[in-house]
Amino acid sequence: MSRYQSRYLTGIDGNEGRSNERYVEQQRLEIPDYQEREDELQSQLVNARQESKQLYSQINKVKGKIQDAGLVEMSKNIPSLKRNSINLKPVLALRGHNNKISDVRWSRDSRRILSASQDGFMLIWDSWSGLKLNAIPLDSQWVLSCDISPSGSLVASAGLNNSCTIYRVSKENRVQQNVVSIFKGHTGYVSDLGFTDNSHVVTASGDMTCAYWDIPRAKRIREYAEHLGDVLALSLSPPGSQNGMNVFASCGSDGYIYLWDVRSGGVAQTFFVSDSDINTLQFCRYGNALASGSDDGVIRLFDLRCDCKIASYSLADTVHRTQSEQGSPGTDEKGNRTHSRANSLLSASYLDNQGVVSLDFSGSGRLLYSCYTDFGCVVWDVLKSEIVGKLEGHTSRVSRVRASPDGLAVCTGSWDSTMKVWTSTYL
Repeated sequence: MSRYQSRYLTGIDGNEGRSNERYVEQQRLEIPDYQEREDELQSQLVNARQESKQLYSQINKVKGKIQDAGLVEMSKNIPSLKRNSINLKPVLALRGHNNKISDVRWSRDSRRILSASQDGFMLIWDSWSGLKLNAIPLDSQWVLSCDISPSGSLVASAGLNNSCTIYRVSKENRVQQNVVSIFKGHTGYVSDLGFTDNSHVVTASGDMTCAYWDIPRAKRIREYAEHLGDVLALSLSPPGSQNGMNVFASCGSDGYIYLWDVRSGGVAQTFFVSDSDINTLQFCRYGNALASGSDDGVIRLFDLRCDCKIASYSLADTVHRTQSEQGSPGTDEKGNRTHSRANSLLSASYLDNQGVVSLDFSGSGRLLYSCYTDFGCVVWDVLKSEIVGKLEGHTSRVSRVRASPDGLAVCTGSWDSTMKVWTSTYL
């Protein structure tokens, strides 16, 4: 029963003492039909979604008429990278968690790695030696995201408890729980978060909103509410970009990407991606473009300057293209049927069910690391839309991939409760 209903049913609304049956019955008749009103609002919401999709479809058609070429066509004169030429090797195996790795983040100086696991702990690692520096017990084991502040003195966690908790990192106490703030304004799970600076954090939630929080004052400053579905991920504009850390992007189950300015709370740019859930997105290193990964298994690259999609990356399309170039799939030159592992794994039905769960760009922006539901971590050539490598070694789903800010290493976190740090063998 709502507060509105309880007030009138008890006969108390500035009329203390008037609780007779006649008054209660009179007020009961004034109570609106909430179920009918809720159904009406739900119908309006569905109609608004359909209308907005139609409008965005028309806008994309107009953009398509003036778009002369995509990224692959414009880079046709650039030599391709050799397949399997990516010389990333696992140099560290980080073991210490006892459950699935939910998220992994690098510190800004690339010296430390923060990991969050469903064993109820966040761990801080030395990225050079692989040693544990700190262990932080969490107030909830159902953690979905974590981040480390630019100074490295604060860390944050968020998850299914609908809140975001800020902890202070102590160099003296290796096992600690110095809680600075607990933000409880969301009414749904908190799916993702990120520090904009040492005093502010942005959160994305299943209640269809994002929020901007002030850590010293322990309060919410601004709310961002345009999504019509769960907000599943966000990405902050890189520090070296034109907008600095004042812009972030969010994506969700409604199939939209919104760009926000944290200072105004308004939508700066909008992209309709697809009817599938958008699980992850990531700005490129210079902040001029961002990539999204969806449940349909397609990665889409959007350029913010031309306000349109400029490339897409699909496992199924790549395999079909390769097979058409090499002949019929599953046969050799003489027409005999082959039984290679590649042919058994890269079937159309198998690849169509591979949703994208995590993305990140290399330091140069030429490579794109992408994690799939059951296919591991694949390395794409951004310019050619070709697979040029794969990071193999985990025994279960690779849930996160993060490239270090200095561009010298890549960290992957997995449901097998381990992490691996990958770097070039030439270093």
